[in-house]
Amino acid sequence: MKDILKASSFKALVIAVVVLLGLIIYTTSAGGSFIASLLGFVSTPMQSVATNVTGSVTEFLDLDGFTKDELKALVNSLQAENGQLQDRLVDYDELKHENERLRQQLKISQADPQVEMRSAAVIGRDPNDVFFGFSIGIGTLSGVSAGDPVITSQGLVGVVTHAYATTSKVECLLSEDVQVAAVSIDKEETGVVTCNIMMASSGLLRLEYLSPDTKLEPGDIITTSGAGGVYPAKLKIGQVESVEKSDKDVSRYAVVRPFQDLSSVTDVQVIIGFPGKGEEDAAIDPSEIESGGEEDAE
Repeated sequence: MKDILKASSFKALVIAVVVLLGLIIYTTSAGGSFIASLLGFVSTPMQSVATNVTGSVTEFLDLDGFTKDELKALVNSLQAENGQLQDRLVDYDELKHENERLRQQLKISQADPQVEMRSAAVIGRDPNDVFFGFSIGIGTLSGVSAGDPVITSQGLVGVVTHAYATTSKVECLLSEDVQVAAVSIDKEETGVVTCNIMMASSGLLRLEYLSPDTKLEPGDIITTSGAGGVYPAKLKIGQVESVEKSDKDVSRYAVVRPFQDLSSVTDVQVIIGFPGKGEEDAAIDPSEIESGGEEDAE
């Protein structure tokens, strides 16, 4: 067995020597071009890649010819260019937000062309305001005045309480000082949307002064009624979550979840004009509603 293996190894060695001698003879007659071509075929792609990378890095880092002042000028130039790019990015973001506000305004205007609005961005919040009031970046110079309703595409969010030249203060629906005449579009029952600090902490509203035999139920949609001329009719407010018995009298109230998250409003529309604005003939007097509920109970 060992003799067979030795014979096979010897034959392989002889073949290798013959092939090598053939290559040497051919290379001698061809002037060495064959081996060079073979090696070149293998190494050329790698050399090309290395050359390109090295050239790029050398071009980028070849600063030996610059003086100190030239390097300083180059740094200042790059910083200025970076600042310009940052400014463009800020402008782009502002334009994007403005476009979104205008898109929402157009959508609402198409629903009621008689409503006149101004787009605005929320520019500040008072961290001590537990009712999530905020300031917006437009004021009297844009036609805004105290008492103007403030909305988003999701519905009513509050009312302007103070209007200055270029800014305004907005009280949110969660504020104890805001009351809105409202109606259920499903059951056509009216009431007044209010809030208190306990409800505000949960982001919920109360639809007060419902009759003891109210037909409201969870899922019913609540909108503005338009009574009193403070808010246009049919502005969305929210949906009923439950109906509870009042702890003051025999009337009932509905717990309403606003369509808009009132704690995170960023862009709004201020309604500066609408048909019936300021007309108080149809105003709802809560005391009359409450007394009416007691009489019904009797």
